[in-house]
Amino acid sequence: MKKRIMTYLICFSLCFLVAVQAQVYEDHTFYNVLNSPTARLIDINGSLVNFWQCTQLPSASMPYLLLPDSTVLRAQRVLNPPMNGAGAGGHIQLFDWDGAVLWEYIYSSTNHQQHHDIQPMPNGNVLLIAWDRKTRNQAIAMGRVNIVGEMWPTEIVELNPSNDSIVWEWHLWDHLIQDVDPGKPNYGVISEHPELCDINFGPLPPDNGDWLHANFIDYNEELDQIILSSHNFHEIYVIDHSTTTAEAAGHTGGNSGMGGDLLYRWGNPRAYDRGGYADQHLFVVHGVNWIDPGLPGADNILLFNNGDRPGSSNDYSSVEEIIPPLNGYNYYIHSDSAFGPGAPTWIYSNPGVFYSKHLSGAFRLSNGNTIICEGTSGYLFEVTSSGQVVWNHYTGGETQNAKRYDLDASGIEDIPLYTPEKCGLVRVSPNPFKDATGIKFQIPSTKSQTNSKSQITLKIYDATGRLVKDLLPTTYYLLPATSVAWDGRDDSGRKLPAGVYFVSLSAVTESDDYKDTRALIFMR
Repeated sequence: MKKRIMTYLICFSLCFLVAVQAQVYEDHTFYNVLNSPTARLIDINGSLVNFWQCTQLPSASMPYLLLPDSTVLRAQRVLNPPMNGAGAGGHIQLFDWDGAVLWEYIYSSTNHQQHHDIQPMPNGNVLLIAWDRKTRNQAIAMGRVNIVGEMWPTEIVELNPSNDSIVWEWHLWDHLIQDVDPGKPNYGVISEHPELCDINFGPLPPDNGDWLHANFIDYNEELDQIILSSHNFHEIYVIDHSTTTAEAAGHTGGNSGMGGDLLYRWGNPRAYDRGGYADQHLFVVHGVNWIDPGLPGADNILLFNNGDRPGSSNDYSSVEEIIPPLNGYNYYIHSDSAFGPGAPTWIYSNPGVFYSKHLSGAFRLSNGNTIICEGTSGYLFEVTSSGQVVWNHYTGGETQNAKRYDLDASGIEDIPLYTPEKCGLVRVSPNPFKDATGIKFQIPSTKSQTNSKSQITLKIYDATGRLVKDLLPTTYYLLPATSVAWDGRDDSGRKLPAGVYFVSLSAVTESDDYKDTRALIFMR
């Protein structure tokens, strides 16, 4: 940490700062912090523009700002999911600009559990990454050996929010191969079938069946294809979305003519017997996405190579851009070699400084720069094509990924944004509420007050004036903006009855006193 701070201070001398700032893509950044229920939108100066207070912590995913209507799509955790592993989510919500829930859907059941990422589609539907539970006996029947517990292969489902229906499905379980038992299904030579997944490759976690551990998903509208990344297999995969669900379960159909088979995979040819350890390029991978049309490197693939090398003390991360060997709707591969390319066309790394063991991602910006999320530290930064850091921000906690949004180009500038000058109770939303509401307040601070403290109280009273909940300690550091959630419980943890309540803010600063009260309607 000290090394990074010293480097930052040395590089950003006064004359250099002016030149660097001109290269920054000045727009808004959106992200989740995994230990907080709040999704945050900040401006280029790191100031809070808006926030969305959710009822639970996010899955290991990022929130999406849907333009131009400024709604927010987000996946959060369900309580006590029946399939519980890293990144478990299950509760998909759509919010308006003011934080009210417009739509929500639960994809969490005995045999199916959304986890990690989701992906909004141009047609308004949503792609979900999920686990598909298989018993130990089912796995053995398909040729899996050395298995103690269950197996949870990846599935992708497309959800139509207009009627809460699943309109398309893809299951990895339909695209397996094994070479251990000729009497069981899908027996064959692994190296001859890179379009299939070896059911015996990779270990299973000791406490659950998360086999692939897919963690990020993206959609290419022009190709009508889906890309996803796998933590456990150290690979990325492309599949055909133009198929029907029936075709996606087979090996023919769709634009590719290959049904739901893997069209492309890259990063670890060991997984399909087309290489050894020396040929492995990815060591854990997150954040894979196609570079958007019109941007520098359009249609290339960008990914975060975490660099968690087994047994290595020289771990380091890199962001890599590759040019896939696309041939129409298919991808070229020689009969006895691995999928190309042999090396990235662009790479950013800084060994000894830049490293995130898991989480993380990157997106290309319209000015040719790349915004990178070093997930484990919550460090966001923007680099030029030459690797020069021109902007950074700490989120304050682990962060899966972050994305930039051009609000002005999308008409969102007509919506009132959060302004630092507004003081007191800035927003209480949703209101009325059932499960929880977010209370945002702002107390101004001057330069001389940056490290000072204010006497701030935030309390909930019932309609008779009785204090029922103290939401803050009496001594609180000044912040640009602060959000606090209230779940309708009193100080003893008891759920209060439905009715009208009042949130009261009181603050004494060096320069002024502030008081503000807002009515809350609690519905049960």
